[in-house]
Amino acid sequence: MKDIKLSAKEEKKMKRLENKKRKIEAFLNVAEMNESDRKRSKATSGEPDSTDINADLRLFVGEKKLSMGSTGAESQDFKEDYAAVKEKYREHKRQNMSFPSFRLKTAGEEALLTRPKEARVPLFISDLQALLTFCLVGDEAPYHPHRWCCLPKWNRLTNVVCLVIEGVGTTQMEQFLSKPQWKESNLQFLEVVSPRSYGSTIVDELALVPTSKRKLDLLVKKHGSLEAALQHLDSKGSVKALFPTAPPSPPPPSTSSTASDGDGKSEPQKQPKDENSLKLRLLLSAKQMLIEGYPLPINGVSDAEIRDFVYTKDVYKEVHENSELFSVDCEMCITSAGSELTKICVVNEQMEVVYKSLVKPYNPISNYLTRFSGVTASDLEDVETRLEDVQEALRKLLPRDCILVGQSLNFDLKALRMMHPYVIDTAVIFNITGDRRRKTKLSTLTNIFLERDIQVSGPEGHCPEEDARAALELTLLKLKEGYHFGDVINGGNLPGFQPMTQINALQERDPEGSPPAKKKCNKLDKSVGISVMTSLEQGYRKFPDFLDGTTFSTDDLVDDVIETGKQFAFQHHMSITHVDLSSSSNAAAAKDNNSMPASPRDDQHTKTNTSDCKDLKCQPKSNDEDLCSRLAAICDQMYSHTSMNGLFVMILGGGDTRGNNAVA
Repeated sequence: MKDIKLSAKEEKKMKRLENKKRKIEAFLNVAEMNESDRKRSKATSGEPDSTDINADLRLFVGEKKLSMGSTGAESQDFKEDYAAVKEKYREHKRQNMSFPSFRLKTAGEEALLTRPKEARVPLFISDLQALLTFCLVGDEAPYHPHRWCCLPKWNRLTNVVCLVIEGVGTTQMEQFLSKPQWKESNLQFLEVVSPRSYGSTIVDELALVPTSKRKLDLLVKKHGSLEAALQHLDSKGSVKALFPTAPPSPPPPSTSSTASDGDGKSEPQKQPKDENSLKLRLLLSAKQMLIEGYPLPINGVSDAEIRDFVYTKDVYKEVHENSELFSVDCEMCITSAGSELTKICVVNEQMEVVYKSLVKPYNPISNYLTRFSGVTASDLEDVETRLEDVQEALRKLLPRDCILVGQSLNFDLKALRMMHPYVIDTAVIFNITGDRRRKTKLSTLTNIFLERDIQVSGPEGHCPEEDARAALELTLLKLKEGYHFGDVINGGNLPGFQPMTQINALQERDPEGSPPAKKKCNKLDKSVGISVMTSLEQGYRKFPDFLDGTTFSTDDLVDDVIETGKQFAFQHHMSITHVDLSSSSNAAAAKDNNSMPASPRDDQHTKTNTSDCKDLKCQPKSNDEDLCSRLAAICDQMYSHTSMNGLFVMILGGGDTRGNNAVA
């Protein structure tokens, strides 16, 4: 039978279909490579699985041998079959896109243990808080973990397994990473500033995560918004881990207060640590300082950049309610080395200028930035003051517990090449844009809140004395009016302005003045299970609000805690399993284990990939090799109880020695 000759138009269509067929064949090859690791064992019936897109494509490409001489009916069949497979591919793609995924951003990659120690920038426990809170609340969380990681499709997470292990830190993990059981794992290990270094604990930090609707309600009611609550709970103590800080001295009997001098000879007579102190709430945490670009003494934070930076004091005192405020403003020029200091003014809390000077850079000046700084070449002709002179003057002037105030003070400190732990930044505590990333100019804030104009000298430039006073007045006004004043994100209104519609929608207030948490709480309907060792129980009992609404369990032995943690991983949306592998905490367990035969129940419960230590009821290990195997066994068991759409987070609490940071 003769083939039906196609017209030119039909022949053109057939060529397009042939091209589509070749594309499908190419896709088949790529899809087979990409999905080879996702294949699961299927029934050996010989028929393709209904969910196997590759099998459908094999049938389609293998059976449809369409040639240029095919009939119109065959052409129609080809088009129909192609449309069906294309739709199946689209559905397959939609399913893949619905899976949650985790990816480190630059800040996270810089904390990886695989990087050289000197090039590492550790994260903070508050970063892990943000991740766990985001897993519970999602987009409603005021602080997303987006600074250091991405977690798209968070609402598709089926469970979150958090394993906390005390007694292990960066010192041990740096050695363990070369071992086979860790080298072959898919885990990414990041250095984290240990809470021990600033007098805190992992429990204290984890207790800030809202684990129930009731706790979230209380936080929002108390602080006005979830963001304000988490800002308040964000540990300011983490700053102490970075700066040399003397331990707090016991308060003397007298309740009167005296200001400490620059040498720290006189002690404040009263140093209240009221958690509701507004002045202390306005301080930037270490994480905020890092985000805002403040110079910090952290390994890996451009060591070359801060190599010649100096502390404002050799040793700092604990900041407190009566710590004095000093406002600093600097003006800069452009030299061959970049931006350098040319003028500085410091104002104390009584609005008195306590230090003011022109400064002459060593490097040749290419641009005086006169329209901003007001400094000209003639102004610096006879100036002999150098940067080190300013640094020495400030080190003598500033008390060891003082709080520096300024507008985007990070730029001033970089110009001074100095570092200070206690900072209030008016560009952060005031927000009229509704976006934390968009800062408002000092002149605009002064006009709105102080009802006067500054920086109006035109070509004569800014006056650092005027700017320093304005920043200090804004801070004092904030202390007087309250935490929400001048911050539209936290529900604060602007003088003379009606609240923004968007802010009203997010911050509708009840008659008592507190924004309702209903919208946020509706999404926090997930259960939490916590399994800890008995030796760690008291640390959790200090936070009844954290335990409220959770399933809480304690056991004496590590393997019993792990067993309960595995059950919680299946029963709850989020599980926290906390054990201690330090020798002191395991002494009692060792005694019990020596008289008790090993139990194979862990092998029966789940199959692990660790061959050396399948049973956790073994004697506590004393050397690093055995500790590595023990740690790997615990991690492997909890990881195997994390669902395919789940998130596994392991936190190692760090060691007792300085520099043995935590690991996540």
